[in-house]
Amino acid sequence: MLLTLKDSYCIPPTYFLKAEQTLPHQVIDSLASNDELNNDFSKQNVLMLYALGLTEEMKELRQLKGDTNVNASIRKLMLNDKINRVLLLALSDINATAAELDCEAERVDQVAGYIDNINDTRNNKLVVGSIALGAVAAIAGTLITNNNVNNAVGIAGGVIGGGLGFFTLNPKGKKVEFNHPHNLLRNVWRQNDNDESFSPFIWYMLSEKEFSNDGNSSLLHNLKTRWIDYQFDSNENQGNQSVIFSDGGIYFADDLHSRAAMINQLQAVIRSINQSINNLILEANKTLE
Repeated sequence: MLLTLKDSYCIPPTYFLKAEQTLPHQVIDSLASNDELNNDFSKQNVLMLYALGLTEEMKELRQLKGDTNVNASIRKLMLNDKINRVLLLALSDINATAAELDCEAERVDQVAGYIDNINDTRNNKLVVGSIALGAVAAIAGTLITNNNVNNAVGIAGGVIGGGLGFFTLNPKGKKVEFNHPHNLLRNVWRQNDNDESFSPFIWYMLSEKEFSNDGNSSLLHNLKTRWIDYQFDSNENQGNQSVIFSDGGIYFADDLHSRAAMINQLQAVIRSINQSINNLILEANKTLE
């Protein structure tokens, strides 16, 4: 099984297309702050319209609002069709990224479960051996009348039993090679390095401060901060040296469990973008009705 799961089968195919962000981050912020759409849309939704390249379409729809002319009606249908196609692609992009993370988390869990079973079996054998050795030493102590021999048996049994007990305290246990060259966690950790692992639109949503609850720091920054606090005991340097953010390597069970938890957390953040898109759709419908 380890030979099957060592290399990732969760990497998207080479033909996979991603939703585009049409403008750079700073250009979007500049244009959105002085746009007429701010009269009808929240700042978050204006930013999202720019990121999706839909501002001109939305402005034209606002101008055609209430116009019952046949040509105007046809034009509105065309504009709505384009907007719906772009939003569908963005939603599909989110689902595709979440699916990759779900697949990767399942792959990690399978290997982690395999290693846990090996470690548990090993520890159980050591515990049973320690108990059996203690019982043998106790019985021998009652049968041997020579004090010197009796003491030697007791000491030897204690030393060996203690050694077996010590091995059960091994904090790492079995290790395994585990590779993940397409590592979405690495992009989050480095913050400013997307390398096209995420679509430009998703990366914009993750890195724009406005889409976080407090608006003071991005979803990326907040997620990395939680990882530092809870996965690496507030030690960022420990995270910098972790195999989790590399292309892969030697993993112990604890590292695998940490990786699985971090993947699930990132997946939850990615899926939360759906809420922002849903809010945009609701606000657009209210504005244009």
